[in-house]
Amino acid sequence: MAEVPYALLVAGTVVVGLLVSNYVYDRGVPNYVSRKIGHGAGGLAFLMSFMFLSSVWAMILAGAFGAVLYLARVIRPSTFRGVGGTGRSRNVMAEIWFALVAVPVVFISWYWLGRADIAIASLLFMAWGDGITGLVRARVYHRPVKGWWGSLAMLAVCVALALAFIRPFWIGAFAAGVAVVVEYLYGDNGSIKWADDNLAVPLAGMGVMLLLMLFTGNLVLEGT
Repeated sequence: MAEVPYALLVAGTVVVGLLVSNYVYDRGVPNYVSRKIGHGAGGLAFLMSFMFLSSVWAMILAGAFGAVLYLARVIRPSTFRGVGGTGRSRNVMAEIWFALVAVPVVFISWYWLGRADIAIASLLFMAWGDGITGLVRARVYHRPVKGWWGSLAMLAVCVALALAFIRPFWIGAFAAGVAVVVEYLYGDNGSIKWADDNLAVPLAGMGVMLLLMLFTGNLVLEGT
């Protein structure tokens, strides 16, 4: 119970991000730009969540926000129009995957394997890496389209995140490159549309880092 106030602070960060996204969208900012505010706030909330003593809080908050976003999409799609719902041109559930993907990432990396560093890097590849690529592409191309300038910006952010969180760094850097490729291929503007990049990027980043850590002896599973 001692961490409840902190959980409320994390939740408040997400709510503020959602409201600001709505505000700028209602004033004419395209959804593919306004939703990146949600990316930034969500990334900050992810980062703050890793200061909890237990990974359980991070999973509870991610699951709760995923449920809220889903219910809003079903009952009143305009509720969070700045990040999705009626604001998006296609009926995709990107904002829901944004929250829910944290549950398996945190469970596998942090709760099961004790590697909070891999979990936070994987989620920030999506939250801040994918976030910056959308802003750069909006600035360069003025429309929601994949492009190499955005991918280069994402790579710079993801490599910086790898440098900050992952040891050995080369494993994080390699995973950063994979995350960029996955973002470029997946999503409603990518060539692979059956899976959202908000889901694919953190899972791919986590998978690559865990496999490389295991094969290089930097990750030891219990009983091995």
